[in-house]
Amino acid sequence: MSAAGGYSIRVLTVDDWQAFSIMRLEALQKYPQFFGSSYEREKAYSSGDWQQWLIRQDACLFGLFDKERIIGITGAITDKYDAAIGMMIASYIQPEYQGRGLSALLYKARIDWALNYLDWKKLVISHHESNETSRRANQKWGFHFIGKAPRNWPDGTTADDWNYELDLEQLRQKQ
Repeated sequence: MSAAGGYSIRVLTVDDWQAFSIMRLEALQKYPQFFGSSYEREKAYSSGDWQQWLIRQDACLFGLFDKERIIGITGAITDKYDAAIGMMIASYIQPEYQGRGLSALLYKARIDWALNYLDWKKLVISHHESNETSRRANQKWGFHFIGKAPRNWPDGTTADDWNYELDLEQLRQKQ
């Protein structure tokens, strides 16, 4: 999928594991309060661990590119507790590219993929209570607030985790 200005998004393959790991670790370092894991945990991953992210059949990870240079990542993965739910995860755009509307490419890619993954009935997303950018973005794409709960974040803080869902079956019927 392409956009103006030479930006594009594509599915990452196992051959992209190094680029993915660099982006993921950068995200965890720059914004430790916004992710469900930590830099310390993931920097210990082996090449095989990173490759496993990219070969799952019940998930899809995407790279955001400025021409050939990776500048961001995102993904959608099956909820570990309910196979009928997809979770939008790991979204990150390098700071110098933020504010350019590129998150629309991330949302469109994940939602399009989820609509074609028929095992999923709903798509969920969550964010740290202070992540106003994430809240505004998911609202633009039709996600509905379903609740919040306190969470101990990997950066050592406790804050509410705000949760949203998108009904994929309803969207499929509209197509």
